[in-house]
Amino acid sequence: MGYDSFMDVRFGLQRDTHDPAPDEDAVGAVTVGPRGLLRLLERDLGIAEAVAHPAEALALYRGCLAECDDLTRFYRASFQVDPVGVARTLFDWRAEWYLHGWDGTAAPDAPNRVADMAAVERLARARMPAGTGQRLARVLGALDDARTQIRTLALLDHYDDLPRMWQRLARRLGARPLSPEAPLAPPASDLGTLQSLLAGGAPRPLAGDGSLVVMRAASRDVSAHASAEMLRATDRAGATVIIASRDGIVLDNAFERAGLPRMGFQHYSPFRAASQVLKLALALVWEPLDPHRLLQFLIHPVSPLPWAVRTRLAQVVAAKPGVGGPEWQAALDAEADEKAEVVFWTSPERYRADAGAPAATLRERAQRVAGWLGSALGWLGEDEARAVYGAALAQANALTDVFAQRDAEARVPKVEVDRLVDEVTRPLPDDATFAQAGHLPATHHPANVTQPVNEVFWWDIAPLRTGFGRMWTRAELAALAAAGAALPSAEAQVAAQTRAWRRPVLNCRRRLVLVVHDDEGTRHPLWGRIEQQLRGWVEVRLDDGLLRGDDAALRALAVTTEPLAERPLPAPRRWWHLGRPLGAPAPESYTRMAQAYYHPHQWVLRYCARLRGSRIAGVADGALLYGSLAHRLFERFFTENASWGGMAEADVRAWVAGAVDRLVETEGAVLLEHGRGVDRQRVVTTLERALTRLLEHLAAAKVARVRPEAPVERAFMDGVVQGSADLVLEGADGARAVLDAKWGSENYRTGEIAAGRHLQLAVYGYALAGDGDWPSPGYYIVTTGNVLALDAGFFPTNHLSADAGLGAEAVWNMSLKTRAWRLAQFQSGDIEVNGGAPPDAASAPPPDGLETRVDPDRFDDFRWLTGMEASR
Repeated sequence: MGYDSFMDVRFGLQRDTHDPAPDEDAVGAVTVGPRGLLRLLERDLGIAEAVAHPAEALALYRGCLAECDDLTRFYRASFQVDPVGVARTLFDWRAEWYLHGWDGTAAPDAPNRVADMAAVERLARARMPAGTGQRLARVLGALDDARTQIRTLALLDHYDDLPRMWQRLARRLGARPLSPEAPLAPPASDLGTLQSLLAGGAPRPLAGDGSLVVMRAASRDVSAHASAEMLRATDRAGATVIIASRDGIVLDNAFERAGLPRMGFQHYSPFRAASQVLKLALALVWEPLDPHRLLQFLIHPVSPLPWAVRTRLAQVVAAKPGVGGPEWQAALDAEADEKAEVVFWTSPERYRADAGAPAATLRERAQRVAGWLGSALGWLGEDEARAVYGAALAQANALTDVFAQRDAEARVPKVEVDRLVDEVTRPLPDDATFAQAGHLPATHHPANVTQPVNEVFWWDIAPLRTGFGRMWTRAELAALAAAGAALPSAEAQVAAQTRAWRRPVLNCRRRLVLVVHDDEGTRHPLWGRIEQQLRGWVEVRLDDGLLRGDDAALRALAVTTEPLAERPLPAPRRWWHLGRPLGAPAPESYTRMAQAYYHPHQWVLRYCARLRGSRIAGVADGALLYGSLAHRLFERFFTENASWGGMAEADVRAWVAGAVDRLVETEGAVLLEHGRGVDRQRVVTTLERALTRLLEHLAAAKVARVRPEAPVERAFMDGVVQGSADLVLEGADGARAVLDAKWGSENYRTGEIAAGRHLQLAVYGYALAGDGDWPSPGYYIVTTGNVLALDAGFFPTNHLSADAGLGAEAVWNMSLKTRAWRLAQFQSGDIEVNGGAPPDAASAPPPDGLETRVDPDRFDDFRWLTGMEASR
């Protein structure tokens, strides 16, 4: 086999990404890591590269473990509990053994764990795609009969640091070993003293000459910002190497804010939008339904369902958490063209988590996700999103194949499905982050600094992985060695780590900057050596320098700053003056009128500026949800039971028992979540008692007819007022009443009536009065079962005294005076802000109007727009 050209290859264990060395000028000179070198050799030798998603390989290995499980294997007990986790651990053992030379066998007298792994391997070798160690063995075998275009191979790591299979390849290709590093800094400098110490010399006092700088910070964001400013100000491009072993994306973001090119550090995350669809789609097959997951599926940025459809359904789920209620069914019926798709994704047959779902069901959902992602790739342009969608498609296809390996009717428990999904949806890089032209040389690993540089800037010098304790017994190590696997000792691993972190220090000529964060529980060995054996280096507290304006610290950083005038947050103001009139919205309702009277700024922002919080920000819960369930239960009872007045208490309880489960499932599914059993029982018991108590009140009042959720409307002044009354009651004598159901807060409602602020009852009373008598209005408190009404004549079981407060008609007439006063303010462009500033003389309502000096609304959606008090 002949070649027209040959390659000079430099090989380092960490060089697959972030090579800080300058580009080679010579033709045919390349620097590669393990992945790059292995692909190069396989291509030269005509060896087909093993192509399989990691999760598929793991699933195959899990199958081998299950097939070899003869009730005596060492992994059996754990495998019964967490088969995917056990498969992952043993799969990693296998890969490590092969990388260090294992031939897949074990002697007859080998210890149990080694013997069992070898027994599994007899199946795995035939079924599994080759790992790195096996691929290297194939390359070594092919080199007996072929040659490659590699002319020279230079090692960028110590030979002893290479796993055995890489050592064999290096010897076979005649690799040139790495030259040992020697101190490069002036011996009398602080950096030179540190280099001498690391090379075996004795510690000496430091001069504080700035060649060794330690930057201390509590926050990575603060240190990254300071680093960016420091590197921009000193203009060391081309002479500086940056090391960021972890969270380099934080440093890159700071560089971008400072106007410097990004270095290409990645943030690997499993939470890319496209890859999350698979997890959400599978989360909906379990019972009980998790409304939080359903809402997440519906509001997710990308989805198999159209956005308009999902928005309508999400609004229902947020307010009535569940599937199948009246609002859900109405929204579903409105989407006739998408109804089948909506049902498939949101309302599949659900299975108990411990019993598991059929593999065929899981496979179908994964396959449908893959089909949607494939179609999305068809219309996506040539942009960064294609990479994420392509990776998500590979994940969905891999999971489809994993489930296809199971019998179609085999049940897969939820815990195993979750582990499989986690394995498949491994973290993906952010396609929007990449190295930009002109960036500073950077690397994620200190071992990559193999050439002399003027300055090393080591950001976030974090503790190293420790705990190289022996996992294997002496007998197991001996058995593995007999099968070719020479696993490195703990001492060898520590020595390799030490050689790696020493390298950038010894290759630095002029200045070493270390950024240390205070929240680390342990220390990096380099930082530990400096603290223990040296004194007098230059140290800068970034928090003092940047946050407190310490001039000495800023000078040490060579960072220029410009003073900024302090700008206090806007203080609360009682009035906003627009200088233009505002019109009243039509029609009116209790909610709009209450906001105009008591919190005018909310009325203006909500109804004139049309600002509002999202209706799908979260799933309803707590008193808001429980009150909604009570309203629905009352509505269903009086709608479905025309002869409710003659029902025995046992029949009522039987109806509640049959209705409440369905109600919770369709409109209050959060109560079915794990850990909510006590809440659910409390709510169910309260609803049952509340309905029976309500019927007792109605019987005492001789109510003959009940209209639940009755629409009400009546003209007044320059418009109409409308709403929906919870319970409109008619007595046998024709008298009427209206009850508004509240979940709790009986003391608050009692105080409201006593203060004459029961505007809601006044609005309902006016709307129902027409030209006749006013109905008797009141509150029904669900948690206590009490009626709070002023007319004891209609409600003999009323919980209030007859003189508890003003009547509803009087409150209504007072509200009209207040309304005219507020509208006059709005016409002048004056808006009172009840958000923190105390009231003034202009805040006083008309003498015959409603009292409006109430406290600020603690549920105000716009509280951050009304100013900040100094005490906050």
